[in-house]
Amino acid sequence: MFLSLKLASKYIFSKKNKTFINFLSIFSIASLSIGTAAMVIILSVFNGLEESLKSIYRDFDPDIKIISKDKKFFKDKISNIILSANNVDVVTAFIETKSLLQNNDKEVVSIIKGVDKTFINQERIINNLTEGSFNIFDNKIKNTVIGRGIKYSLGINPKSNFESISAYVLNDSIKISPQMLNQKIYEKNKLNVVGVFAIENNFDNDYVFTSLNTAQKILKKDMMISGYEIQLNDNANLNAIKEEINKLIGDNYLVMSFEEIREGLYKVLETEKLVVYAIFSMVLTLSSLNIFFFLIMMSVEKTKDISILYSLGIKKTTIRNAFVLQGALIGIIGTTLGISLGVLISYVQQETGLVKINLPNSLINAYPVKINISDLTSITLIVLIISTVASIFPSIITSSNKIFRNINNNLS
Repeated sequence: MFLSLKLASKYIFSKKNKTFINFLSIFSIASLSIGTAAMVIILSVFNGLEESLKSIYRDFDPDIKIISKDKKFFKDKISNIILSANNVDVVTAFIETKSLLQNNDKEVVSIIKGVDKTFINQERIINNLTEGSFNIFDNKIKNTVIGRGIKYSLGINPKSNFESISAYVLNDSIKISPQMLNQKIYEKNKLNVVGVFAIENNFDNDYVFTSLNTAQKILKKDMMISGYEIQLNDNANLNAIKEEINKLIGDNYLVMSFEEIREGLYKVLETEKLVVYAIFSMVLTLSSLNIFFFLIMMSVEKTKDISILYSLGIKKTTIRNAFVLQGALIGIIGTTLGISLGVLISYVQQETGLVKINLPNSLINAYPVKINISDLTSITLIVLIISTVASIFPSIITSSNKIFRNINNNLS
């Protein structure tokens, strides 16, 4: 094996002949390096965007959410039972429903969410207020805080000290039928806008917050709620507490962790990352064709050298291994250079934010970057496997019986 490695390094780094083969070896290393660096950069940016997106959702989602399995609304009977579970810090009852919001001639469909003063995301919303305040708990006035996207859709002018908007909610106490076309199926309510928040487009375009009492009055659901949002103590074991709450409240409720609340999102992110890996693996496979052609041409050029080695008693397996190791060495050099370049560029972006996103109303100014050791390990293995496999076929050709028969004829 040592002799094979020595031959491989000699053929790659030989300065004796400046031929097209020398150029092809350099080009093979360069193409692998660029492909590897691109894969490192793209995955690092993907990881950064994924982490930023999850962080935004975590700012909005509770640790655990509980809803009824068969009822849209139900009476608040189990909040004290939930609080008795270990490491439960806050339990917030909420009620929510879809509504049509109207301001003059502009309309938008939104989700009205009523919360009480223990609302676990209250501080997060306050920290993300762009205008006004979170003063929604005055039961004498139907105050509301809206998302920035809803503000734009309704054309609300912040300079006018905000405005009252109309909220139309379906009266679900009426069963819709052809005979009741003239009946009032929507309840109209006036809401006084007191603040605007900006978290992320999905939330900013959908959510309107008001007090639990106000929302219950709008929906005509006194003492009724849609579910509970739970915040746990720091370093709490989420899965263990989820199981404990399940046992405490029984089978009539659905208990979800924050990952289960956004299960679709996490699955999409995982699938997209696999697609990135697949695409770049194909790109690197195409780059490895340079190794294939380099070794084929090398075997043709070194036929005389091979014949001399064979006449000196060197085994075919040693010669074959030398060509395999050439491909592996090209892969190692290309991987090392590519990962070093990719990590360097990613680090510069992470520290300086050099490349900006330049999107209006974006919460992120520059492309976020996160370098994962697991990704670097996977990329290294992928490149080394591809480059080694690309060198196997040329090595088989080099050590084939046909070539050695020609060598024997030349020697005789």
